[in-house]
Amino acid sequence: MGSYADININNQELLSWNNTFDEWFFTKQDRVRDVHDDEEIDDFIGYKVDAKALKRRLQLAGYDLRSAELDFNEVKTSWIAEMKESLESCRDNPDSIYADDSEQLTADLKVVEEHGFQDWLRTLPKTFNKSSTDFDTDYFNPKVNIEGKPLLSFILSAFHSVYDDNQGFAGSTFPCMYAETYAVVLLENCSDDAECVLDITDLVNGGWVSDFDDIAEVQAGETKFHEHFCTSLDELSTLNESANNVILQRMVFASVITTMEAYLSDTMKRNVLNRSAIKRRFVESHQSFKEKIAKKDVFSFFDSLEKTLNDEIDKISFHNIDIVKELYKKVLACEFPEDKLSKLRPSVFTRHDIVHRNGKKADGFSVDVSQQDVIELIELVRSVIKDVDLQIVDALLVDS
Repeated sequence: MGSYADININNQELLSWNNTFDEWFFTKQDRVRDVHDDEEIDDFIGYKVDAKALKRRLQLAGYDLRSAELDFNEVKTSWIAEMKESLESCRDNPDSIYADDSEQLTADLKVVEEHGFQDWLRTLPKTFNKSSTDFDTDYFNPKVNIEGKPLLSFILSAFHSVYDDNQGFAGSTFPCMYAETYAVVLLENCSDDAECVLDITDLVNGGWVSDFDDIAEVQAGETKFHEHFCTSLDELSTLNESANNVILQRMVFASVITTMEAYLSDTMKRNVLNRSAIKRRFVESHQSFKEKIAKKDVFSFFDSLEKTLNDEIDKISFHNIDIVKELYKKVLACEFPEDKLSKLRPSVFTRHDIVHRNGKKADGFSVDVSQQDVIELIELVRSVIKDVDLQIVDALLVDS
């Protein structure tokens, strides 16, 4: 069965999808993530905007009452032509199995011919939250007959006088070819503050689309990378307390710096690869992109840019505090706490001796690392990255 998403304007369905969705005229700024621990409260993940804003977006794209009326008239004209052709066919072939439909065809043709755009516009709200099942009708061919209201009856009845492929977007509910036309009509019948909703909760829960991770991170006050970083530090802290082992302490000490390096690398890569303005800042500031390229090679450059960015970021030594500090400032407009960096630099040198000198200093003596040294380093690194991550979170919802 899969999962579903739909767009509703003032509680009237406009569009729906199975296992996928389209943002349509909703934007990133419309996103809402309302998730509760209490299972009694319904979650919502999707987009919300008021009718006034949506109406303006449609108008700017060329969809308004004027375009809606043009669409309406084109579909109405095609219906009339098709019904007249069907009636003529019934008269020419009285023994045809479709001959019995001529009475209904005649009645439907009369309604369509006698009612125009404004008539449908005024009648449509009366159909909201109603269907043929609210009336005593034939289950297989429901026909509603409301005294003195032929158009309302027509809209609420089954419509077979035109082939399905020619009924347009909304069928007898409103003659039109485009979802945008029907949206304009729905918006005309609601207040400016009416809610327009694209609900993708079921898709997210079903695993068909991703959650709004940036909103989730803002709500949590930390990025996913920071969450993983803290989990790794907690594991290293537990490992550090398990035994008073010199070799183990060295390994844990070095791993703390490696964990910091992984956070800084992943955070830089995520932002550069997924945000165009930051991608541009990286290209403009990174030395490897200073080389001039011929005009004929421009498209080749763009085609390979993603891979080049990945490769260049992977080459950066993210345990080199001074390089990373400048990179984060130029690319992410992110400042490192200098007072804490001055304490961190000696630990980075110690990590170098552990990893690249087999635990020996340049003078040949062994690197001594105690459990307390590891504890202090973990807290220092945790504090530095927390300062950085708060700045990253602050910019998550900024379009770039």
